[in-house]
Amino acid sequence: MAAEKSKPARRALQVDLEEVIQHLRQIQSAVVVAVAALRHQSAEHDEDVANLLQRSVVDKLEDQIEKTEGVLRAVAARARKPH
Repeated sequence: MAAEKSKPARRALQVDLEEVIQHLRQIQSAVVVAVAALRHQSAEHDEDVANLLQRSVVDKLEDQIEKTEGVLRAVAARARKPH
């Protein structure tokens, strides 16, 4: 009985995690576009700002996306295990 109740909760968690991943990827894409624009512009400090955004935002977002995907895989794996 408890296993049956946990299925909808687990599915809801999976949907929430998928949504978080999607939002993180959208944010990451926006920052990547900003980095490319700054580099293309080649103004005095633009390359420094682009590097800062790349290291401090894009790379950190990728780390969080990977961690969240790992949690999602773990939740999905638990859902497939027989109880």
